[in-house]
Amino acid sequence: MVAMKELVIISKDRVGLLADISDALGKVKVNIESVSADVVGSNAVIKLVVSDEKKGKIALQKVGFKPVAGDTLVLTLDDRPGELSRIARLLSVEGVNMTNVYMLGKEDGKSLVAVKVDKMAKAKKILREYL
Repeated sequence: MVAMKELVIISKDRVGLLADISDALGKVKVNIESVSADVVGSNAVIKLVVSDEKKGKIALQKVGFKPVAGDTLVLTLDDRPGELSRIARLLSVEGVNMTNVYMLGKEDGKSLVAVKVDKMAKAKKILREYL
C-alpha cells in the first residue's frame, strides 16, 4: 500500500480543457500517471496523479487553474471478484468512508486501485495487515 498525492481540478467545462491542463504539465516535464475526468452539470472534475505533485500544482496555478492536492491510497489487490468488496467492507465496519475509488491498472493478476477516504490514518491501519 502506498500513499500518493492526487490533484483535483474543478473548472467550467469547455472544449480544450484537458488539452490546456496536460499542456501546462508537459511544459514543465510533469508526467500524468493517472487521469480521471467527468462532467457534472456545467463543471468538469479532473483528477490527476502526476510524477511531481508540487511542480504540477504550481504549473497549473500559473495558467489559472486552482488544483487541490489530497492524499490517496494505492492498494494492490488480487485481480478477482470480491476483492474491492472485501476492502470496502473492512473500511465501512470501522466507520471509514471511501470518498473516491478508481482503477489505476492491472498487471500479473493484481489490480492497482486508488482509494480516497475520510480518515486516512485509520484506513492505513486497517488495511496495513491485509496487503
